[in-house]
Amino acid sequence: MSSLGLISSTLDVWIRNKMRKKRILFCSEATFLNTGYATYTREILNYLHSTGKYEIAEMASYGERNDPRAENIPWKYYGVVPNQNCEPKASEEELQSYQSNGSSQFGEWIFEHVCLDFMPDVVCDIRDFWMLEFAERSPFRDYFKWCIMPTVDARPQARQWVATYRSADACLTYSDWAGVVLADQSDGKINYLGSAPPSAHPAYEPVEDKAAHKKSLGIDPEYKIIGTVMRNQRRKLYPDLFEAFRKFLDQSEDKKYYLYCHTSYPDLGWDIPELIQEHGLSSHVLFTYICPETKNTFPSLFHGAVAQSPFTGKWGSTLSNVKNGASYEQLSAIINLFDLYVQYANCEGFGLPIVEAAACGVPVMATDYSAMESEVRKLEGYPIKPAALYKELETGCLRAVPNNDLACRMFGEFFDLSEEDRAFVGNRTKSNFDKYFQWNLSGKKWEDYFDSVEIQPIESTWASPPKIHSPHPKPEEPLNATSTNNIARWLITNVLGDQSKINTFFEARLTRDLLYRSATSSTGGMYFNESSAAFDGINHRVEFNFDIAYDQMVSMCNRKNSWEQRRVESMKQRGLME
Repeated sequence: MSSLGLISSTLDVWIRNKMRKKRILFCSEATFLNTGYATYTREILNYLHSTGKYEIAEMASYGERNDPRAENIPWKYYGVVPNQNCEPKASEEELQSYQSNGSSQFGEWIFEHVCLDFMPDVVCDIRDFWMLEFAERSPFRDYFKWCIMPTVDARPQARQWVATYRSADACLTYSDWAGVVLADQSDGKINYLGSAPPSAHPAYEPVEDKAAHKKSLGIDPEYKIIGTVMRNQRRKLYPDLFEAFRKFLDQSEDKKYYLYCHTSYPDLGWDIPELIQEHGLSSHVLFTYICPETKNTFPSLFHGAVAQSPFTGKWGSTLSNVKNGASYEQLSAIINLFDLYVQYANCEGFGLPIVEAAACGVPVMATDYSAMESEVRKLEGYPIKPAALYKELETGCLRAVPNNDLACRMFGEFFDLSEEDRAFVGNRTKSNFDKYFQWNLSGKKWEDYFDSVEIQPIESTWASPPKIHSPHPKPEEPLNATSTNNIARWLITNVLGDQSKINTFFEARLTRDLLYRSATSSTGGMYFNESSAAFDGINHRVEFNFDIAYDQMVSMCNRKNSWEQRRVESMKQRGLME
């Protein structure tokens, strides 16, 4: 009987752990949105879901808990935002908890709750450092593999960011260029799996007759168009693009050119009407307006932030923006107006419109820096070498200084090509898009990693014995330590109780702050990644000493102990622990 019981118990464990599907939790923006992160996550999860191999869940930023837009999602959905427009309405206490920390919007405030409910084998994230770093310091970090794809839009990356990426079990990037940067800065110690770039929506495809297409949208087919799709923000170099285009126009005998800017105004960035007036381009720059009643888009010279709709005759049409944007089909029609696409930015994490233009068979140019470097080369486009790189104060990253004279010359050289040669370049661009930028290729990269992960027995992960640490009492007399480094190690080992933090950025920062007697003001009431504090707009230094450090380590230890107790209770309720 005892032998049979042992076999039965062993068999039960084997069935639970070896025959079940791997549980994959993706942390990103809600997949029913049309943001870049949401689109990437949706397409990758659709691919993974189609394999039938995995149990999938998404932790969805900007989606409410019971958001009706999630009803048709075929995998498990965890909305990050408390119900405000859905029933049942969130309590005031829940709303206040969500609003108390800037990183709540990324999912930090419910991450442990989601983990306890879903018990993931792998947690994935594809966002910026300050959006994903909370998983690294989760009390449950030991119980899941962590695969990330951070946005690397410049070099060098902050040392703290690289340290976090090194701590991940696996790392992918949006571009080959980003992979080189991370490999170089980590001395090859990041487990880098390669690039898995996004693709374009199926709506993006070439039109058969570009001249007829221009005419159908009210544009003289004799006009050639340099186009761009960039939000109106600081790093998108609209002032320089306008200057380069003005120089090109001045040097060209043929004045039948438009610069088409699919962008927003007013927004967080540049004064568009001022730029138009400064460069005398009122009759040469087109924008996308959207009719509020019909939702139809129409290209037009600039008529202010609000214009008259040709569909209704009423005023109220606005430039396309993040809240009132064009559909994929509409944007495809706009990009197909372009004879040349240009991405003129000082850096990019990827630059998806470059790929969308390529999908439409439009030749591409881009600043020869950051992700654009590898993107434009894979498409055999035209890299515009920057005049210089400068170091940005806020991030310490290098940003590109545009070379407007070179861009002007390259515009001229491109349009000096015959119509047949330009068509050849467009066909080559589309062919390279088909070769390098497809969702199934990127989905396979994620699939290969998940398949390489071995499912661990639940008894060694989510149903493992509790890891409780009692912080060492604060010494009545000052520590007899020879250096702040020794004090930092004592705090980490004896108070926090986390040996994994030894010889890490965390220890280095603690040592530095104890030496300087000041620290970056913390977010969330705890001492952790200071770049998160920078995201929250907290960039001033505050007093820091042994007593403050001790209290912070106790706070972090108690938080971990609390979640460990909740984990054990949850496992017992499920019958996974005695």
